[in-house]
Amino acid sequence: MDEAQFQDLVDRHGEDLTLWPAAVRVAAEALLLKSERARSILETAVRLREALAAGPVVRAPAGLAARIVALAEDDADKPAPTGKPSSSARTGS
Repeated sequence: MDEAQFQDLVDRHGEDLTLWPAAVRVAAEALLLKSERARSILETAVRLREALAAGPVVRAPAGLAARIVALAEDDADKPAPTGKPSSSARTGS
């Protein structure tokens, strides 16, 4: 595992290696022992998680989920696109 792969895994699985799939966790732990960059990536993720946790709780407005579902259901009733862009999409008008 290299630092780029480690960064990708931190982005996907988070900074808590105990929650990672075992198959990649062992390689990540080995990389952390030898790579200052990997340790920096992990520390940055930890600090980001702490900063987000310290902030105010943001709640979605009441009814937002229902509005999203209603819009998705409305779009499901429309015919599928033909794959050809419309003339307005090509010209930007």
